[in-house]
Amino acid sequence: MTISNFKRLYQVFHGYERWFLFSILLNIAVAGGTLAIPALSADLINNGIMAGDFSYSLDVGVLMLLAAVIAGACQIANAGIAVWASEYSSHSLRTREFEKIQTLSFGNIDKFRSSDLLVRLTTDVQNVKIAIQQSVMNLMQAPLLLIGTIIIMAAMAPALVWIMVVLLVLLTIILVLYFVIVEPAFTRKQSEIDGVNKALRETLTGIRVVKAFVRQEYEINKFGQAADNLKRAAMRPQMIMSYLMPTVFAIALLGFGAVYYFGGEQVLAGTGLMIGDVTSAAQYILILMMPLLIIAIVLPFITQANASLKRIFEVLDAVPEVQEPKDPVTINVDQVKGRVEFENVSFGYRNAEGVPDGEVLTGINLVAQPGETIGFLGATGCGKSSLVSLIPRFYDVTGGRVTIDGVDVRSISLETLRNMVSVCLQESVLFSGTINENIRFGKPSMTDDAMMEAARSADVDGFVQNIPEQYDGRVARRGSNFSGGQKQRLSIARALAQKPKILILDDSTSACDVATEARIQDAITDMMEGTTKFIVAQRISSVITADRIVLLSQGVIEATGTHTELLASSPLYQEIYESQLGSGLQSGGNAS
Repeated sequence: MTISNFKRLYQVFHGYERWFLFSILLNIAVAGGTLAIPALSADLINNGIMAGDFSYSLDVGVLMLLAAVIAGACQIANAGIAVWASEYSSHSLRTREFEKIQTLSFGNIDKFRSSDLLVRLTTDVQNVKIAIQQSVMNLMQAPLLLIGTIIIMAAMAPALVWIMVVLLVLLTIILVLYFVIVEPAFTRKQSEIDGVNKALRETLTGIRVVKAFVRQEYEINKFGQAADNLKRAAMRPQMIMSYLMPTVFAIALLGFGAVYYFGGEQVLAGTGLMIGDVTSAAQYILILMMPLLIIAIVLPFITQANASLKRIFEVLDAVPEVQEPKDPVTINVDQVKGRVEFENVSFGYRNAEGVPDGEVLTGINLVAQPGETIGFLGATGCGKSSLVSLIPRFYDVTGGRVTIDGVDVRSISLETLRNMVSVCLQESVLFSGTINENIRFGKPSMTDDAMMEAARSADVDGFVQNIPEQYDGRVARRGSNFSGGQKQRLSIARALAQKPKILILDDSTSACDVATEARIQDAITDMMEGTTKFIVAQRISSVITADRIVLLSQGVIEATGTHTELLASSPLYQEIYESQLGSGLQSGGNAS
C-alpha cells in the first residue's frame, strides 16, 4: 500500500483536523465500552451469580448497560463524522480534479482519454469516498481493541494468552498475503473499467453510424470482449475477498473453542481460573477478532481506494505541456494588428514521456500580414490543423517560433493570446443550453446587436427563424438536435462573436453546401475586415478566394500563391483542382 497516497489525501482535510481528533476520542470511548463489558461480565458471574448476590449482580448489570449505551452513542456520533469526511473528501477531490483538467493542454488531454477521465472523476472518487467512510467509522477502533484485549487477557487469564498470540500470527499472515495479491488485481480492474467505458462511449455516441452500417453484431462482440475482460479482472479480487471473511471467522471460532477447552481444563484443575474468567476470555477472543474482522472488511476498500488514488493523483500531478510565461509581455489587445509569422517552425506530438515523437511539421516559414486571408490546403494528415493550433498555443512548437506582431506567442499570457485569437475547431461542439448562450460562450457580456451580427454572418439567422423560440431555442447535449451544417454555423458564429484580431476556421464549413459556404465567406469578409484569417480546408472552394493559399504536403510547404498562380505552377494543386472541380472551370474562375 502506498502510504504517500493517503498522506496526500489527508491534506484535503487541512483546517478540519479537529474533527479527526474528536473521532479518535469517540473511538476510544467505543473501544472502552466494548472492552469493559466482558470484564464486567466476568465480575457478574464470579462475584454475583456464583455468590448468589442479586444486589451486586444488578449493580454490575447496570454498569454493563451504561457501557453499552455510551459505546453505542459514541459509535453513532462517529458515524456522522465518517459520513461528513467521506462526502467532503469526494467533493474536494472531484472538484480539484475537474479544475486541474481545465488547466491541461491539448497534449495532456490527448493522453487522458475522455472516457478515462470520466472514470477518474466518478468511480475512482467513489472508491476513495467509501474507503474513508469505512476507515473513520471502523478502522480507528482496530488498534484500540487489539491492544486493550491483549492487556486485559494478560491480566485476567495469562494462561490463555498463547491462544491469542497464535491467532494473531495466523491472521496477520493471511491479511498480508491478501494485500500482496489483491492490490495489483484492483489496479487491473480499474484499468478494465476504463476499457468498458471507452467501448460504451464510442458505441453510444456513434449509434447512428452503427445502425447505418448494420454493425450491431460487431459492436456487441466488441463490448462483450471488454465486459469479459472486466469480469475476469474483477473476479480475482472478489473471489479472494469472499474467501477472506469466512477464513477469519473460522479462525475466530477455533480460538473460541480453544479458550473453552483449555480454560475449562484450568478451572477443573483448580488453578484459580474461574468460570467467569473463562467466559470473559472467550468474549475477548471474539473481541480480538473484531479488529481483524474490521481490517478484513475495510482493507478491500482501502486497497481499491489506493489504486484509485494513484489514478486521481496522476491527473492532479499532470504538468500542462503549454505553460504560462513567467514574465508575460504586456499587450493591449485593441492595438494588436494581427501580423502572424512562422519562423522555421517544426512540431511533433509528444509521447507519454513528454518527448516529441517524430515531426508533423518541418521548417515552416510563413508570414500573414494584418487583414490577410490565408488558406491551408492539403491531404488529410499533412499538418494543416497542427499548424494553426500553434498560433493560440494549443500546442507549443518543438523548433522555431510563432510570433504575433513580432512577439513570440510563448511570451504572451494564454488569456491575452486567446482573446486575440478565435478558433472554430474541426469538431463542432455545442453545449446544453440555448442558441443564444452557445453563441455568447466566449464572450457572455456582448450586446444583443453583436450577437445578432455574428449569427447573421455565420448564416445562423436563416434556420433559427424557423425555430419557435428562435435564439432562446434549446440546444440538446452536444447539439444533437441540429444537423452537421447547422452545428458548424453555430460554432462559426461563436468564433466570430469575439471580434478577434486573428480568426482560425479549421475545416469549419465541411458540412455546409457550397452556396451556404460562399455566403458565410462573403459575410465573414465584410464583418472581419482587418482581421487576419486562417482557413483550413479539404476542398478548394473553401479557400479559392483567399489572398494566398498554402499547399501543405507531409508537413512541409509544397507551394504558396493565389488560386490562379497555383493553378498555373503547382502540379499538386492542379491535381486537387481537377479531382474536385474538374477542368470545366477556367483557371481564374471563382468556384463559389
